[in-house]
Amino acid sequence: ALGRHARASLVALALLAASPPAFAQSGDKAAAESLFQIGKALMSEGKHAQACPKFAESQRLDPSVGTLLNLARCYEAQGKTASAWAEFKAAAVLARTTGQADRETAAKQFAKELEPKLSKLQIDAPSPVAGLALTRDGAPFGMGSLGIPIAIDPGEHVIEASAPGFTTWTSKVVV
Repeated sequence: ALGRHARASLVALALLAASPPAFAQSGDKAAAESLFQIGKALMSEGKHAQACPKFAESQRLDPSVGTLLNLARCYEAQGKTASAWAEFKAAAVLARTTGQADRETAAKQFAKELEPKLSKLQIDAPSPVAGLALTRDGAPFGMGSLGIPIAIDPGEHVIEASAPGFTTWTSKVVV
């Protein structure tokens, strides 16, 4: 039979094994830097589809203006203009809060240059019924967004509308 101390140790080990790694909670600068460097190398090889997730994960682990700018450039190279625009805007905000005026100015300029290229999608529901739920590409589309042109990456998107007592409506749109 296990003693009280041994059982407590096993419980503690089980809890540690079940919890996420510490770096996921506190940010791992070494992992973030490795991902960033791999992302840069992939970008220089023109492998944007592989580079963008590396930058995104690096940003999740250790947020920085430089990573956001590279992620935005990566999305832009993929033709994901709305995603790039949003990341440039986020980079400008982060640069302002961290006192990086030159990067704030650059990020704002990059975002401004993308604005004329943005594709937008407007979903209208002139007479929305009670309980109407909308999704765009599986993500909830809030009722406050109805009738507003929303920046969206070019490509095919799936719009779905459902409400109690009604047949679900689904449509694919190419933007």
